[in-house]
Amino acid sequence: MSESKIKKYIDDIRPGVITGAADNDPAGISTYSISGSQFGYSQNWLMLISIPMLIAIQGTIARIGVVTKKGLNEILKNEYGRIVAFGIFAILIVCNTFTIGADMLATSASIDMFFTNNTSNTYYILIPLFLFLSYIIIFKNYQKIAKYMFFGSLVFLAYFITVLLVHPNVFAVLKGTFIPNISQFFNKNYAITATGILGTTISPYLLFWQQEEEQEEKRILSFAKKERKAVSVGFIFSQVMTIFIITAAGATLYKHHINILNSPYPAITTASVLKPLAGAITEQLFAIGIISAGLIAIPVLAISSSYAFTELTQKRGFLSNKFKERKLFYYIIIASLLSGFVFAIFKVNTINALYYSQVLDGILAPLIVIFIIIIANNKKIMGNNTNKIFDNFFSILSLIIMVGASLLIFF
Repeated sequence: MSESKIKKYIDDIRPGVITGAADNDPAGISTYSISGSQFGYSQNWLMLISIPMLIAIQGTIARIGVVTKKGLNEILKNEYGRIVAFGIFAILIVCNTFTIGADMLATSASIDMFFTNNTSNTYYILIPLFLFLSYIIIFKNYQKIAKYMFFGSLVFLAYFITVLLVHPNVFAVLKGTFIPNISQFFNKNYAITATGILGTTISPYLLFWQQEEEQEEKRILSFAKKERKAVSVGFIFSQVMTIFIITAAGATLYKHHINILNSPYPAITTASVLKPLAGAITEQLFAIGIISAGLIAIPVLAISSSYAFTELTQKRGFLSNKFKERKLFYYIIIASLLSGFVFAIFKVNTINALYYSQVLDGILAPLIVIFIIIIANNKKIMGNNTNKIFDNFFSILSLIIMVGASLLIFF
């Protein structure tokens, strides 16, 4: 394959890879770690079945962006009114703020652990982390930001190496991955954790990000039919890495009956526990993965909030715009980062934000997916690029599973 073809292939798959990497944010890694510590490998199958669901939903939202040249909230405003669109934004900003704060703390703690082997300096690292992310977003254009995110996502291979080093029971891993244990859904903790996993897998902020990212890439209409294939690589990679995270926790924490549910830093606790059980290198690899996840996901969270807000106004912004061209767009991003920063400073125990914000996402996501399915099947909006059987089947399946898991929590 020639250099030009490799570059074109990377350009095609880059949005999906970045979105998939942002999907595995530190909050998500904590949720996966909790799953592995409580239930071993028995929730791996959720990652497997979520692959076609993610491909269908993210491919659909990407296609909507290419065809309409509009953001999701802009379409919701035009089709269903400003109140619906603003309501979606209001819920999104709450989820995003909690997640940004939790992710900032987890990322700072991981940086501290990696360099000092403890977490006593975590709060001091928050300030340079906030300033660094703000600088990158304001002073670097989309192409540079996307390049750093794309290659940063490759750091997730650290979890593959970690699994090799913890020596899990291969048969048990395969059983947990390919044989669903549906009966455990009647266990409330299992259902809550499953909802958290699906919430962090099909996250609302990723839907806003993916649709606008396609327009940042300046996709042409003819690319719409290739969107599903283009996002597939990123989400297969993302979910396989998630299986490795759960497996690493299952092979160590679950095996030694260590429950991290009440830990202030579940992902960090997992990393620290790996050291005496499987060696210092596993702790460092796990920490590197969390750092990379945070440096990708935190900007995506803040930017998605700004996308959603500015889509409600006449001043829609893009990362390809300079600060002076779209000040409101960048002000919302900085405000989102700052809100998360303040939350992180004053929130000593982050378990509620890290874990239950994902459960809240698991309840919010179905609402947005319903709108996406309706929009994607509207010929008036999509023309000849409406959903195919694959997209509708797996989008509706994801909707049923997310709603079902959420209902099980309450009943």
